[in-house]
Amino acid sequence: MSLPPFKFSLIVAFVLVITFLVGIFIFLLSQADDSLPRLIPDQAMTVYVDPKPLREFVLTDHNSNPFDLARLKGNWSFLFFGFTHCPDICPSTLASLSKLREHLTEGINGSNNVQFVFISVDPKRDTAAILRQYTGYFDPSIVSVTGLELELRNLTGQLGALFEFESAPDQASYQVYHTSALFLINPQGQYVASMTPPFDISTISRRFIVLKKINAIKSLP
Repeated sequence: MSLPPFKFSLIVAFVLVITFLVGIFIFLLSQADDSLPRLIPDQAMTVYVDPKPLREFVLTDHNSNPFDLARLKGNWSFLFFGFTHCPDICPSTLASLSKLREHLTEGINGSNNVQFVFISVDPKRDTAAILRQYTGYFDPSIVSVTGLELELRNLTGQLGALFEFESAPDQASYQVYHTSALFLINPQGQYVASMTPPFDISTISRRFIVLKKINAIKSLP
């Protein structure tokens, strides 16, 4: 049964208005000031249209080896900031990272240049040995890292991540408040995307595959 002319006209007008608004949005995005972050929001992952190059930083991994910008280049890196005394967010996120690693690295189409990095923002308590043992509970392949507070703030500042001590770290027990997001760095050492909990592992995996293809095209000579 055909629609009455009046209702049909309303539907056409609605479609035209939506198309116009989408066009305006795309135009404004293309004209955005380059000094502002341009991104595409998504329920599972927020992707930067213009990836942000990271500046140099120097931390130390759980084997007491330097962990710097060179350790990120050549790999896709999922970064998470936390600490081993964290009561809930860190354990659940590390469990999610382990599941994400399985999705991305196993099987015929698995990626072999993906690393998962847990960065402790509590260097006073989280020594290399403690970090190695802690992440080993969840997944031995996760790289655990920490370093001087100045260098930690150097990296977190570049990513827009935050951490603050509840009280002076010289006390026996204290809490550290920190950002719960995951940060994705591409093989060129650029910040390309972020994810916030709850993490949808399947959707993040699909978005990651698309990002890899886009990055490969952009990297062509």
